[in-house]
Amino acid sequence: MEPLEQNAQGKKKFRLHEHPWLSLLAVVITIVVSIILASNLVFALGLSPFVTAGQVTHDFAFHFLTVFLFVPFVLRLPKGKRTYLQYLDDIGLTRVQPFIRLVLLGLSCYIILALSQAAASFVYRISEGSPLTWNFVRQVFDLSGDLPPRSPGLLVSFPSIFEEAVFRGIVLTVFLGKVSERKAIIFSSLGFGLMHLLNLAGGRELIWVLGQVVWSFILGLFYGYIFVRTRSLLPLMIVHYLGNVFIGSLTGYLQSRASIEMQTLYGVIFSLGIVPTALMILWTRFFVQKWLPSGQSP
Repeated sequence: MEPLEQNAQGKKKFRLHEHPWLSLLAVVITIVVSIILASNLVFALGLSPFVTAGQVTHDFAFHFLTVFLFVPFVLRLPKGKRTYLQYLDDIGLTRVQPFIRLVLLGLSCYIILALSQAAASFVYRISEGSPLTWNFVRQVFDLSGDLPPRSPGLLVSFPSIFEEAVFRGIVLTVFLGKVSERKAIIFSSLGFGLMHLLNLAGGRELIWVLGQVVWSFILGLFYGYIFVRTRSLLPLMIVHYLGNVFIGSLTGYLQSRASIEMQTLYGVIFSLGIVPTALMILWTRFFVQKWLPSGQSP
Protein backbone atom coordinates (compact mmCIF):
# COMPACT_ATOMS: atom_id res chain seq x y z
CA MET A 1 0.00 0.00 0.00
CA GLU A 2 1.46 3.36 -1.01
CA PRO A 3 1.95 5.89 1.85
CA LEU A 4 -0.75 8.46 2.45
CA GLU A 5 -0.12 11.86 0.98
CA GLN A 6 0.12 14.71 3.48
CA ASN A 7 -0.82 18.34 3.17
CA ALA A 8 1.27 21.29 4.25
CA GLN A 9 0.16 20.90 7.90
CA GLY A 10 1.25 17.26 7.97
CA LYS A 11 -2.31 15.90 8.02
CA LYS A 12 -3.25 12.86 6.01
CA LYS A 13 -4.87 13.75 2.72
CA PHE A 14 -8.31 12.22 2.15
CA ARG A 15 -8.37 9.78 -0.75
CA LEU A 16 -11.73 8.31 -1.67
CA HIS A 17 -10.43 4.93 -2.84
CA GLU A 18 -9.14 4.20 0.67
CA HIS A 19 -12.72 4.29 1.98
CA PRO A 20 -14.62 1.49 0.18
CA TRP A 21 -18.09 2.15 1.61
CA LEU A 22 -17.85 5.85 0.83
CA SER A 23 -16.59 4.88 -2.62
CA LEU A 24 -19.64 2.66 -3.12
CA LEU A 25 -21.94 5.50 -2.06
CA ALA A 26 -20.13 7.91 -4.39
CA VAL A 27 -20.51 5.46 -7.29
CA VAL A 28 -24.24 5.05 -6.62
CA ILE A 29 -24.72 8.83 -6.54
CA THR A 30 -22.70 9.12 -9.74
CA ILE A 31 -24.93 6.53 -11.42
CA VAL A 32 -28.06 8.48 -10.43
CA VAL A 33 -26.57 11.74 -11.72
CA SER A 34 -25.53 10.02 -14.96
CA ILE A 35 -29.03 8.61 -15.44
CA ILE A 36 -30.54 12.08 -15.03
CA LEU A 37 -28.08 13.62 -17.49
CA ALA A 38 -28.66 10.79 -19.97
CA SER A 39 -32.43 11.28 -19.71
CA ASN A 40 -32.03 14.97 -20.46
CA LEU A 41 -29.89 14.08 -23.47
CA VAL A 42 -32.54 11.72 -24.82
CA PHE A 43 -35.25 14.37 -24.52
CA ALA A 44 -32.96 17.02 -26.04
CA LEU A 45 -32.49 14.76 -29.06
CA GLY A 46 -36.25 14.40 -29.41
CA LEU A 47 -36.18 10.67 -28.66
CA SER A 48 -38.55 8.67 -26.51
CA PRO A 49 -37.07 6.49 -23.75
CA PHE A 50 -39.80 3.96 -24.52
CA VAL A 51 -38.58 3.17 -28.04
CA THR A 52 -35.44 1.28 -28.97
CA ALA A 53 -33.39 4.26 -30.18
CA GLY A 54 -34.14 6.31 -27.09
CA GLN A 55 -33.56 3.42 -24.68
CA VAL A 56 -30.22 2.45 -26.22
CA THR A 57 -29.06 6.07 -26.37
CA HIS A 58 -29.99 6.59 -22.73
CA ASP A 59 -28.30 3.42 -21.50
CA PHE A 60 -25.11 3.99 -23.49
CA ALA A 61 -24.94 7.61 -22.35
CA PHE A 62 -25.30 7.01 -18.63
CA HIS A 63 -22.86 4.09 -18.64
CA PHE A 64 -20.35 6.13 -20.64
CA LEU A 65 -20.64 9.06 -18.26
CA THR A 66 -20.22 6.80 -15.24
CA VAL A 67 -17.47 4.42 -16.37
CA PHE A 68 -15.41 6.50 -18.77
CA LEU A 69 -15.77 10.04 -17.43
CA PHE A 70 -16.95 10.63 -13.86
CA VAL A 71 -15.32 7.67 -12.11
CA PRO A 72 -11.78 8.07 -13.50
CA PHE A 73 -11.65 11.87 -13.65
CA VAL A 74 -13.86 12.98 -10.75
CA LEU A 75 -13.93 10.14 -8.21
CA ARG A 76 -10.44 8.86 -9.02
CA LEU A 77 -11.49 5.27 -8.42
CA PRO A 78 -10.58 2.48 -8.01
CA LYS A 79 -6.91 3.21 -7.15
CA GLY A 80 -6.55 6.96 -6.93
CA LYS A 81 -4.92 9.18 -9.51
CA ARG A 82 -3.84 7.04 -12.46
CA THR A 83 -3.29 7.42 -16.18
CA TYR A 84 -6.32 6.56 -18.28
CA LEU A 85 -4.70 3.37 -19.59
CA GLN A 86 -3.83 2.35 -16.05
CA TYR A 87 -7.44 2.97 -15.04
CA LEU A 88 -8.76 0.74 -17.83
CA ASP A 89 -6.32 -1.97 -16.75
CA ASP A 90 -7.23 -1.55 -13.06
CA ILE A 91 -10.90 -2.28 -13.80
CA GLY A 92 -10.05 -5.24 -16.03
CA LEU A 93 -11.41 -3.74 -19.23
CA THR A 94 -8.19 -4.20 -21.22
CA ARG A 95 -7.29 -7.57 -19.75
CA VAL A 96 -8.45 -9.90 -22.49
CA GLN A 97 -5.67 -12.47 -22.62
CA PRO A 98 -5.75 -15.42 -23.06
CA PHE A 99 -8.64 -14.26 -25.23
CA ILE A 100 -9.97 -17.59 -26.50
CA ARG A 101 -9.94 -19.21 -23.07
CA LEU A 102 -11.63 -16.25 -21.43
CA VAL A 103 -14.32 -16.30 -24.14
CA LEU A 104 -14.80 -20.04 -23.67
CA LEU A 105 -15.11 -19.53 -19.92
CA GLY A 106 -17.77 -16.90 -20.45
CA LEU A 107 -19.71 -18.98 -22.99
CA SER A 108 -19.56 -22.15 -20.91
CA CYS A 109 -20.80 -20.29 -17.82
CA TYR A 110 -23.63 -18.82 -19.88
CA ILE A 111 -24.69 -22.32 -20.99
CA ILE A 112 -25.05 -23.22 -17.31
CA LEU A 113 -27.11 -20.07 -16.74
CA ALA A 114 -29.29 -20.78 -19.78
CA LEU A 115 -29.96 -24.36 -18.68
CA SER A 116 -30.91 -23.11 -15.22
CA GLN A 117 -33.32 -20.60 -16.75
CA ALA A 118 -34.84 -23.31 -18.92
CA ALA A 119 -35.12 -25.51 -15.83
CA ALA A 120 -37.34 -22.86 -14.25
CA SER A 121 -39.86 -23.34 -17.07
CA PHE A 122 -39.56 -27.13 -16.89
CA VAL A 123 -40.05 -27.31 -13.11
CA TYR A 124 -43.00 -24.94 -13.20
CA ARG A 125 -44.71 -26.94 -15.95
CA ILE A 126 -44.24 -30.14 -13.96
CA SER A 127 -45.66 -28.39 -10.87
CA GLU A 128 -48.78 -27.64 -12.92
CA GLY A 129 -49.18 -31.35 -13.59
CA SER A 130 -48.51 -30.91 -17.32
CA PRO A 131 -46.27 -33.33 -19.25
CA LEU A 132 -42.73 -32.33 -20.20
CA THR A 133 -42.94 -33.17 -23.91
CA TRP A 134 -40.27 -32.83 -26.57
CA ASN A 135 -42.33 -30.13 -28.29
CA PHE A 136 -42.40 -28.14 -25.06
CA VAL A 137 -38.63 -28.47 -24.64
CA ARG A 138 -38.14 -27.22 -28.20
CA GLN A 139 -40.47 -24.31 -27.49
CA VAL A 140 -38.43 -23.26 -24.46
CA PHE A 141 -35.15 -23.41 -26.37
CA ASP A 142 -36.56 -21.55 -29.39
CA LEU A 143 -34.59 -18.31 -29.06
CA SER A 144 -35.84 -16.71 -32.27
CA GLY A 145 -38.21 -14.46 -30.35
CA ASP A 146 -35.22 -12.65 -28.85
CA LEU A 147 -33.43 -12.21 -32.18
CA PRO A 148 -33.90 -9.71 -35.03
CA PRO A 149 -36.25 -8.88 -36.64
CA ARG A 150 -38.67 -10.01 -33.92
CA SER A 151 -36.76 -8.36 -31.09
CA PRO A 152 -34.16 -5.59 -30.66
CA GLY A 153 -32.77 -7.43 -27.63
CA LEU A 154 -29.28 -7.88 -29.06
CA LEU A 155 -28.88 -4.11 -29.19
CA VAL A 156 -30.93 -3.09 -26.16
CA SER A 157 -29.10 -5.49 -23.85
CA PHE A 158 -25.59 -4.47 -24.91
CA PRO A 159 -25.12 -1.42 -22.63
CA SER A 160 -25.85 -3.57 -19.58
CA ILE A 161 -22.42 -5.19 -19.86
CA PHE A 162 -20.93 -2.02 -18.39
CA GLU A 163 -22.65 -2.81 -15.09
CA GLU A 164 -19.77 -5.26 -14.71
CA ALA A 165 -17.26 -2.45 -15.18
CA VAL A 166 -19.00 -0.52 -12.39
CA PHE A 167 -19.61 -3.16 -9.75
CA ARG A 168 -16.77 -5.57 -10.42
CA GLY A 169 -14.12 -3.49 -12.17
CA ILE A 170 -14.53 -0.42 -9.96
CA VAL A 171 -16.41 -1.21 -6.73
CA LEU A 172 -15.00 -4.71 -6.18
CA THR A 173 -11.47 -3.50 -6.93
CA VAL A 174 -11.83 -0.75 -4.31
CA PHE A 175 -12.94 -3.28 -1.69
CA LEU A 176 -10.13 -5.67 -2.65
CA GLY A 177 -7.67 -2.97 -1.65
CA LYS A 178 -8.99 -2.95 1.93
CA VAL A 179 -10.63 -6.27 2.84
CA SER A 180 -10.29 -9.97 2.06
CA GLU A 181 -11.42 -11.35 -1.29
CA ARG A 182 -14.44 -13.06 0.26
CA LYS A 183 -15.64 -9.91 2.01
CA ALA A 184 -14.93 -7.78 -1.06
CA ILE A 185 -17.07 -10.05 -3.23
CA ILE A 186 -19.92 -10.05 -0.69
CA PHE A 187 -19.85 -6.27 -0.14
CA SER A 188 -19.71 -5.41 -3.85
CA SER A 189 -22.52 -7.90 -4.54
CA LEU A 190 -24.60 -6.24 -1.84
CA GLY A 191 -24.16 -2.90 -3.56
CA PHE A 192 -25.07 -4.49 -6.90
CA GLY A 193 -28.25 -5.94 -5.43
CA LEU A 194 -29.36 -2.80 -3.64
CA MET A 195 -28.87 -0.71 -6.79
CA HIS A 196 -31.86 -2.51 -8.26
CA LEU A 197 -34.10 -0.71 -5.78
CA LEU A 198 -33.93 2.12 -8.31
CA ASN A 199 -36.29 0.06 -10.46
CA LEU A 200 -39.07 1.02 -8.06
CA ALA A 201 -38.96 4.42 -9.75
CA GLY A 202 -39.99 2.69 -12.96
CA GLY A 203 -43.23 1.47 -11.46
CA ARG A 204 -42.33 -2.21 -11.05
CA GLU A 205 -44.08 -4.26 -8.36
CA LEU A 206 -42.39 -4.20 -4.96
CA ILE A 207 -42.14 -7.99 -4.72
CA TRP A 208 -40.47 -8.15 -8.13
CA VAL A 209 -37.93 -5.46 -7.30
CA LEU A 210 -37.12 -7.11 -3.98
CA GLY A 211 -36.58 -10.33 -5.91
CA GLN A 212 -34.22 -8.47 -8.22
CA VAL A 213 -32.27 -7.25 -5.21
CA VAL A 214 -31.92 -10.81 -3.88
CA TRP A 215 -30.99 -12.57 -7.09
CA SER A 216 -28.71 -9.75 -8.20
CA PHE A 217 -26.85 -10.13 -4.91
CA ILE A 218 -26.61 -13.90 -5.37
CA LEU A 219 -25.56 -13.72 -9.01
CA GLY A 220 -23.15 -10.93 -8.08
CA LEU A 221 -21.25 -13.47 -5.97
CA PHE A 222 -20.49 -15.38 -9.17
CA TYR A 223 -19.52 -12.26 -11.07
CA GLY A 224 -17.23 -11.23 -8.24
CA TYR A 225 -15.67 -14.68 -7.99
CA ILE A 226 -14.89 -14.93 -11.68
CA PHE A 227 -13.43 -11.42 -11.71
CA VAL A 228 -11.16 -12.20 -8.76
CA ARG A 229 -9.99 -15.39 -10.41
CA THR A 230 -9.32 -13.89 -13.86
CA ARG A 231 -9.03 -10.11 -13.26
CA SER A 232 -10.79 -9.71 -16.61
CA LEU A 233 -14.23 -8.30 -17.38
CA LEU A 234 -14.52 -10.25 -20.64
CA PRO A 235 -16.11 -13.50 -19.36
CA LEU A 236 -18.42 -11.57 -17.01
CA MET A 237 -19.64 -9.34 -19.80
CA ILE A 238 -20.37 -12.35 -22.01
CA VAL A 239 -22.49 -14.04 -19.34
CA HIS A 240 -24.27 -10.80 -18.39
CA TYR A 241 -25.04 -9.89 -22.00
CA LEU A 242 -26.29 -13.27 -23.20
CA GLY A 243 -28.21 -13.77 -19.96
CA ASN A 244 -30.11 -10.54 -20.57
CA VAL A 245 -30.71 -11.22 -24.25
CA PHE A 246 -32.26 -14.68 -24.06
CA ILE A 247 -33.92 -14.88 -20.65
CA GLY A 248 -37.24 -13.85 -22.22
CA SER A 249 -37.38 -16.98 -24.37
CA LEU A 250 -36.02 -19.41 -21.80
CA THR A 251 -38.40 -18.31 -19.03
CA GLY A 252 -41.25 -17.17 -21.28
CA TYR A 253 -43.57 -20.00 -20.23
CA LEU A 254 -43.06 -19.22 -16.56
CA GLN A 255 -43.56 -15.49 -17.11
CA SER A 256 -46.78 -16.01 -19.07
CA ARG A 257 -48.45 -18.36 -16.56
CA ALA A 258 -47.06 -17.84 -13.07
CA SER A 259 -48.00 -15.14 -10.58
CA ILE A 260 -45.50 -12.36 -9.93
CA GLU A 261 -44.72 -13.93 -6.55
CA MET A 262 -44.00 -17.30 -8.13
CA GLN A 263 -41.89 -15.72 -10.87
CA THR A 264 -39.85 -13.98 -8.19
CA LEU A 265 -39.34 -17.21 -6.24
CA TYR A 266 -38.25 -19.10 -9.34
CA GLY A 267 -35.93 -16.23 -10.23
CA VAL A 268 -34.19 -16.44 -6.86
CA ILE A 269 -33.85 -20.22 -7.08
CA PHE A 270 -33.40 -21.04 -10.76
CA SER A 271 -33.33 -18.25 -13.32
CA LEU A 272 -30.74 -15.89 -11.84
CA GLY A 273 -30.12 -17.06 -8.31
CA ILE A 274 -28.95 -19.96 -6.22
CA VAL A 275 -28.73 -22.83 -8.71
CA PRO A 276 -26.86 -21.13 -11.59
CA THR A 277 -24.59 -19.19 -9.21
CA ALA A 278 -23.46 -22.32 -7.36
CA LEU A 279 -22.90 -24.28 -10.58
CA MET A 280 -21.07 -21.45 -12.36
CA ILE A 281 -18.74 -20.85 -9.40
CA LEU A 282 -17.86 -24.56 -9.27
CA TRP A 283 -17.29 -24.64 -13.03
CA THR A 284 -15.18 -21.47 -12.96
CA ARG A 285 -13.02 -22.89 -10.20
CA PHE A 286 -12.40 -26.04 -12.24
CA PHE A 287 -11.85 -24.14 -15.51
CA VAL A 288 -9.36 -21.68 -14.03
CA GLN A 289 -7.34 -24.39 -12.29
CA LYS A 290 -7.17 -26.53 -15.42
CA TRP A 291 -6.97 -24.12 -18.35
CA LEU A 292 -5.96 -20.64 -17.24
CA PRO A 293 -2.31 -19.92 -16.42
CA SER A 294 -1.51 -19.06 -12.83
CA GLY A 295 -0.56 -15.55 -13.97
CA GLN A 296 -4.28 -14.80 -14.40
CA SER A 297 -4.81 -15.00 -10.65
CA PRO A 298 -4.32 -11.82 -8.57
